[in-house]
Amino acid sequence: MTVTTFPSLGFGTAAIALGPDVEAMKTIDIALEAGIQYFDTAPLYGGGQAEVRLGRALKGMPDIIVSTKCGRFRQFGAPAQAGTSHADVWDFSEQSVRESIERSCERLDRNYLNVVFLHDIEAKQDQAFHEALPVLRELQSAGRIGAVGAGCNTVVGLLSAVDAGAADVLLIAGRWTLLDRTAGAELLPAAANAGVSVVAGGVLNSGCLACPEMPGAKFNYRTIQSEERAMLDKLVAVAVQFNVSLTAAALQFPQRETRVSTSLLGASGSVQLQSTLDALREPIPDGFWKAVEHMGLRA
Repeated sequence: MTVTTFPSLGFGTAAIALGPDVEAMKTIDIALEAGIQYFDTAPLYGGGQAEVRLGRALKGMPDIIVSTKCGRFRQFGAPAQAGTSHADVWDFSEQSVRESIERSCERLDRNYLNVVFLHDIEAKQDQAFHEALPVLRELQSAGRIGAVGAGCNTVVGLLSAVDAGAADVLLIAGRWTLLDRTAGAELLPAAANAGVSVVAGGVLNSGCLACPEMPGAKFNYRTIQSEERAMLDKLVAVAVQFNVSLTAAALQFPQRETRVSTSLLGASGSVQLQSTLDALREPIPDGFWKAVEHMGLRA
């Protein structure tokens, strides 16, 4: 089995799946120029358009690490469910997974995928483990896939993947952040004990850590609720006290955890990505980290 070694930073392509093609390509170029060597994508993002764009941008760069996903799909070029009448489809059947891998390879213009994640397995967990997982392990043994994993928004889903032996690597989306640390109690220790690599995504919790003052701020893809808002406001107050950018702190937070291999950045365009890269370099005093050490939401 090929072992994939993850760099400390990666770039997620969900936000550049739609919108102007030129801007998407420029954003990927900036990520490459910044030295990012790992890119995450999925058939879900723009219904495969993110894979197409990433494949074009990385043509002739076989050493760049690429992860994609299987099991959750939407119509090509379609926005997220909230913006369309076409519902997403979950299908972890053997045939669907084999076809998904072939289509991803075509769109990415690659014969080898460094990582394939089972995508949001909670909807069809039994099918994911009993039908999809054996296919991925077979393709892994054949040298088509480097690592097999699971990418979810829930701790329980990712714990089940570890227990089922479905994770060489985990993509924890939104559950190990400055605001939401629910992965800390069980999931991070379980991953470490099992020798599972961890990629932290969704580090800004749907944007509320980037723009906490915005009316209708989102958390976990929905309007933020009272308990979450109260904790967010406390974090804002500490950031003000130490004259720290809350966004910079949120971006740097996952990298402070030794059990997290990679922090996955996201950006909707080149300007936002450059701002994110600048924020990663902002100095943050130890006093801030001590003040927020025991803050955050927990399950």
